[in-house]
Amino acid sequence: MKKRITLLFVFVLIATLFTGCAKKEEPAPAPEAEAESEINDQLADIQKAGKLVVGIEGTYKPFNFVDDDGNFAGYDVDVAKAVAEYLGVEVEFVMDDWDALLVGINARRWDTVIADVTATDERRETYDFSDPYCFTARQVVVTPGNPLNLHSLEDLNGLKIATNATNSWVPRLEELGVTIVPIEDPNQCAQAVIKGDADFCMFNDAVLGVYLEEHPEAPLEVAFKIDSDINEVSIPCRKGEERLLAEFNAAIAELRDSGKLLEFSMKWFGQDLTYNPFAE
Repeated sequence: MKKRITLLFVFVLIATLFTGCAKKEEPAPAPEAEAESEINDQLADIQKAGKLVVGIEGTYKPFNFVDDDGNFAGYDVDVAKAVAEYLGVEVEFVMDDWDALLVGINARRWDTVIADVTATDERRETYDFSDPYCFTARQVVVTPGNPLNLHSLEDLNGLKIATNATNSWVPRLEELGVTIVPIEDPNQCAQAVIKGDADFCMFNDAVLGVYLEEHPEAPLEVAFKIDSDINEVSIPCRKGEERLLAEFNAAIAELRDSGKLLEFSMKWFGQDLTYNPFAE
């Protein structure tokens, strides 16, 4: 009888120990908690794809163009490659007409456009913009001798300008009473003025210098420079992509601090266009 009681006691003790151990097991993590840690945004998509797709015009020397070896080159191209490297991905360039570039961002044809894009108030309504990585000034360009005697913006009233339809200055020009003669690239712009199809055109200082170096015979000269207007060239992205925008800004800051941005500017422009000369 004593043996039966002893065995029963041992059995109960063992069962109690097993029950106690089972209660101490940690519960498995809930699937919902794992899902909440995943971030689904454009930056995550870029990192997953392993590439940053960049829209460029490809005909706007020295900002972005195709060199004699068939490779993309220019200031914008160097900046885009450096930004992609900062993000830890490759860069893929896609060429298109200027008028189609910005709309391609929201159409998801490319991730961004790095092609001398000025961050205007109107464009900020549709896109977010990074900090500027380049600053350029506009010049009114005419045939030799400045035959229409142009010296200020008020003198442009009633005249014709050769420019693309999405030029950030088009609204202002129309307010001044200027008629737009649409063109697609800098060469067409210059030729329209030379042939008399337009009274003037606008080149930023960097582009005009390169154009005249390549076309020293071109009968063009600067009528006046619009010192009051400085183009802040920035990188646009879709609205609300806060992490991607923050990475663009961090990449530009690193390029500026390391001296690489200045190096790119001197390489392609022969001058420092990485700061606003009118900033306090």
